Amino acid sequence: MNINTGLIISFLLICTSLCFGQDKIDELNKFEWNFVRNPNSPILNHQFKITLSDSWFSRDKMHHFLTSAFLSGIGYYFLHDEQNFSNLKSQQVGICFSISLGLLKEIRDGFMPQNAFSVKDFIADILGTIVGIALVSDF
Repeated sequence: MNINTGLIISFLLICTSLCFGQDKIDELNKFEWNFVRNPNSPILNHQFKITLSDSWFSRDKMHHFLTSAFLSGIGYYFLHDEQNFSNLKSQQVGICFSISLGLLKEIRDGFMPQNAFSVKDFIADILGTIVGIALVSDF
């Protein structure tokens, strides 16, 4: 690992750890969709909710951004520097890894009783993923 990659990963890890565990500040105005209902499932017996009403600027968005940047950067580093994958393949897998985790988290939030799938959170995940890959990969 070169010094720039190490510094960037350390910075992203510190920023992510500072934001980790912060509750959502905004009240969510939930639009409910009767997407999936399964009376035998502990999670899926709730309605799927999605929101666009949360704020663009909050600790929660910063947490999504920094976590996604960290995950994509770590995924890239592991594949490129440790496993000797090509630059392009490492970028693709790092992006897919980070975005898929963000999407799964938001889908889970959509089924939780006091939460909702936040489109803005997912956009913050995508932007963080792009920045993380741009910081650590060789273009």
